Amino acid sequence: MAKLHAYSPCRRDNKRGYTKKDGFMTQLQQTERSKQAGVALILALLVVALVAAIAVELSWKFDLSVTRSANRWYGVQADAYLLGAEEVGVFLLETDADEDSKDGILSDTLTEIWATPQQFPTDEGWLRASLEDAQGRFNINALVKKAQKPNGNKTPAPWQKWTAAQRRFIRLLQTIEIEPEVYMDQQVAMSLTEAVIDWVDKDSKVTGFGGAESDYYGQLEPPFVIANRPMISVSELNIIRGMTPQLYQALLPLVIALPDEEATLNVNTMPFELIRTINSKTELYPSTVDDAQYIFEERGAGFDDIEAFKTSGAVDQVVGGGGGNTNLDTDGLGVASKYFLMLGDTAVGETIRQRKTLLHREGSKVTILRRTDANF
Repeated sequence: MAKLHAYSPCRRDNKRGYTKKDGFMTQLQQTERSKQAGVALILALLVVALVAAIAVELSWKFDLSVTRSANRWYGVQADAYLLGAEEVGVFLLETDADEDSKDGILSDTLTEIWATPQQFPTDEGWLRASLEDAQGRFNINALVKKAQKPNGNKTPAPWQKWTAAQRRFIRLLQTIEIEPEVYMDQQVAMSLTEAVIDWVDKDSKVTGFGGAESDYYGQLEPPFVIANRPMISVSELNIIRGMTPQLYQALLPLVIALPDEEATLNVNTMPFELIRTINSKTELYPSTVDDAQYIFEERGAGFDDIEAFKTSGAVDQVVGGGGGNTNLDTDGLGVASKYFLMLGDTAVGETIRQRKTLLHREGSKVTILRRTDANF
């Protein structure tokens, strides 16, 4: 009887030349190689992503550093140009003061050399500068003075409850076009004037029905502390009770907050809207456009003194009162100025810088009081 042999998995297959165990191990090795290749691919992708992220980060930081350096350089250049413009403005004002001293006529008009805008080319772009008479604008801080009561026990007339400056501000507000062909009512103008008076005066007594003190501003959300001092900047008008953004923007080129409440309003340089505030002292309405145009045309090259303005034919026709013009209150009006604005802007590279400078002239000496990118 033939001897039977047990089946062994290692027995060689004569047809294929390898055992079944060898085939199983080969498949296992191929699977392991596939897994290793997949892991290597994933690691390679991760390395590429990491390198790309680092490159982007470094590139962004490099660009930011270059931009910052350029801005610093352009800023230094722009400051140098604007400082140069200030020096030119100081020179022009000092020259004008010297010429006025020689002529013996101390007045400032829009026909003088300082009133001509200047523009210069630079290595990096251009520089523009202009001088503006700050006293050609209405000084908000002039409202702080209180009206004097009439002598005796007489009941004051409505116009006597206000100072000359306050009456002019009431008239000015009525010249502002709130909406197309819609202007501020006189009563609203009086209320807003009372609110401004309370902001700049030193007491805590509410003025009239439109005034507002700490009780009002403390209840706002968020609450404000009332200044009770002269304004540093006309931007404070934004907080005043009754003020709107549209009205503020319309007033912005017409008003200023000067450090001297006694600074006069220059009749030779004030714009057309402020010419309309010239009216009889008994009237709280502005003069008509035609009347203001008459004064504007007669002003021409300017008046030598306030008496010449007061007795001019145009003012006499608008205000009335005869040759002496007893109906015109000249308190706070003048023809000469001490405060000026230097408005400068310059282009350096792709950057444009702007600056406003407040200048004070005493005699023939000009000093720089403040610089700002906002408003005075």
